[in-house]
Parts: sequence; C-alpha cells; structure tokens
Amino acid sequence: MYSRTIVSILGSLVGLLGLSVVSRRAVQAARKLRSQPSIHIVGPPGAGKTTLFQYLRDPSRVDEPRTTSVRRRTARITADLLEDQRSWLRPKIIDDGLGGQANLWAERLHRYNPEGLIFIVDTHDADEDRTYLQDLYNSYRDFGTHAKRVNLRVLLVLLNKFDRWGSTTESREAVMHRYRSEVCQEVVNRFRSTFGITVQFGYSSLTHREHIPYNNLMVREFLAALEHKR
Repeated sequence: MYSRTIVSILGSLVGLLGLSVVSRRAVQAARKLRSQPSIHIVGPPGAGKTTLFQYLRDPSRVDEPRTTSVRRRTARITADLLEDQRSWLRPKIIDDGLGGQANLWAERLHRYNPEGLIFIVDTHDADEDRTYLQDLYNSYRDFGTHAKRVNLRVLLVLLNKFDRWGSTTESREAVMHRYRSEVCQEVVNRFRSTFGITVQFGYSSLTHREHIPYNNLMVREFLAALEHKR
C-alpha cells in the first residue's frame, strides 16, 4: 500500500515538473519500489504471436513484414501504449514461441508464472482454440494443486485478424459473442472460479495502420485491469 502511494507521488512529480533528470530518477525509484508485471503471449500456430509481440514493442511499425519466431523473446512494452499516470511502469512481455504445444505451459509456469496472459487466436478453428485454452487451464490447475501460488491476474482472449473475418462491426461482434458464450465460456468460467482472475475479450487487426487506435485502446484496457489487480 505504501509503495503504491509513493509511486503515485513520484508519478505526479514527474508530470508537474516535466524535467528529464527528475523523470529518470523517479522512474528508477518507482521500478525499485514495485516489481514490474510480466505478460506472456500464447496461442496456436499462425495466430499472430510474433506480430503482437512486435506491436507491443512499437505500434508505429504495424505494417512491416513479420517472420514467425520459435525462440523465446523478451522486451518491455512501449511507453506509447501506457496511460500517462502509469508511464513509469513498464510490463515485461514474453513470447516463448510455444505455438501448438500448450501442454508444455506447465513447464513454463514453474519458470515464469506471469501476472498477465494474452491468448491470441485467429478464429479459423474454434475447436482448436477451445482445446488450447483448456490445456492452459489444466496446466494452471495442476500448478496450483502442488501448493504453488498462481500469479495470474488478467487473461485477455484476443481474436486477431478481424480484417479477414470481420468486415463489419456486426460480423465482428457476432464472432466475439460466439467465443464468449460458446467456444470459451466453460473454460473461462473455470479460470474465474478457480483463480479469481479478470477475463477480457477483444479483437484486433495488428497489420493495418488504420486499426492502430482500436488496437491501442484494447491493449490499454488490458494493462489498466492488470494494474488494478496488483
């Protein structure tokens, strides 16, 4: 509680003075007082994990070509995606290149145990998406059974590539409703009841510049929920 108050005061000081030296020192002090949350990106092959990872690092490069990576990558989320009052908090983003191997998530949990999880899908195979999410839940359940603390606070189910499957707002909302009420509902309810986490749904188009404002809004809502649950 005290650290939150001090961080808030430091943030206000930066906003009022706007001095680069004070800003740098305030940022350093705030990060020492509060650990930075980690966010993992998971999802089936080809869903957009690499693209999302790069987007969270630099949205301005949205239309640059991406090459899928199978190796672990770590970075800090860009300050451009943070609201001003939280600009001194920079969550770590991790893409392990997990792909279709959701059963290996239990091993990752012992190493990382992130506070935020983004489950990204492209909606082309709803059964595969449901199975993947169920495997993630099973890993968390088994992890928690062995007297391990589950750090997960917020889960974002991100329906990606709406530029391909959602040409209108109505069509996008229809797919969103299906994933909320049919595809993911049962597993999401298990996540909520077992771990008391916040679950969000969103859709994105990460490769088109005209969709940047909506993508950014979706990411900021996720980050706000993550900060609120800490």
